[in-house]
Amino acid sequence: MEYLLRCESAREVQAAGSVSAAAALITMRALGCLFSVLIATSAPNPATAQRFGGNSPVCLQKWEWGGGTYISCQYRSLDECRASAAGLSAMCLENPYVQRPSPPGRSPRLR
Repeated sequence: MEYLLRCESAREVQAAGSVSAAAALITMRALGCLFSVLIATSAPNPATAQRFGGNSPVCLQKWEWGGGTYISCQYRSLDECRASAAGLSAMCLENPYVQRPSPPGRSPRLR
């Protein structure tokens, strides 16, 4: 990168014809470097982690070829999930983010 921004030699300045032409030459080299940096930084980023979705109490975690995983929270019971996971590289687990209703009972007494 240093060669892109170095001072121009007297021969290049003479070939350019003037100092402004030499400045334009340096600017073009800097723009080329900037363009290369922008291309390198715009490469796709790794995928973000998948969040648990849905309000069903059981999720199916499925492993895909190549090491990826997929989580689907759409099952009402472990048995329903196990039936879907049969024969696959998958497992069933409880959804840690499900909104469960509070158990009916006595409300706390105010003092």
